[in-house]
Amino acid sequence: MMRTDAAFAFKTAIVIIVAHAIAYLAHEYSHSFAAWVSGYMENPLALDYGGINPGNLVFLSDVGDNVQYDPIMDSGHGLTAAAIALAGPFVGNALLYAGLYATTGFSRPRDSLASSLLFWMLAMCAGNVWSYVPMRALTTHADIAIAAQGLRISVLALFPFLLVPSLFIAYHFFAKVCPLFIPAITAGRAARTALLVSMTAIWFFMLFGGVGLSGSYGPISQTLSVVSEALCLPLAITWLWKKCARAHA
Repeated sequence: MMRTDAAFAFKTAIVIIVAHAIAYLAHEYSHSFAAWVSGYMENPLALDYGGINPGNLVFLSDVGDNVQYDPIMDSGHGLTAAAIALAGPFVGNALLYAGLYATTGFSRPRDSLASSLLFWMLAMCAGNVWSYVPMRALTTHADIAIAAQGLRISVLALFPFLLVPSLFIAYHFFAKVCPLFIPAITAGRAARTALLVSMTAIWFFMLFGGVGLSGSYGPISQTLSVVSEALCLPLAITWLWKKCARAHA
């Protein structure tokens, strides 16, 4: 049993890395392809891929969209700049999340590699949206600030309109997706359930939710990240364990 659970943990780690890479690149390519379609980028595949180091090779930590927003703003096409900026979190991640979840209507989750990858793809898409709204929405740089600049409004004015879909995705993921997938993927085994519950909450509320603590995003983002890590994380673990472990009973 220990060997089997260890293999499950190893498989989960690999799936998480792959799912994170796919969701991350979907985000960045949504920016670049939106810029390319708008005529502001010659090659949509020409991301800033960063250097060769462990963090970048595994987590793509240095990869960026390579979109030059200043010329777009200077040419008077602020709406285009806003659309490009919002394409990352809300096309590359939110829309992808909706499309991926729609596939569950054709095949129920089960203890399989495909179901595990689908679950973690949903987690990464939802987490990416969370990392921007609310975590890095009320700041002076990054996607949401660029969108607000392009729309010629404050980030505070834009915030409520983006917060609604972000909160809905977070709610849907934890209330619908997790209770559907985690019991199926873990096949009713407590150790596996504990692993998935803890990893899901940590990735969502610490790794995605904690982004405001770095990158000079300001006191509001830092405060939101502290709340995400110190309050939302333990609450999520407790709630998920009750929901997902109960399904085994």
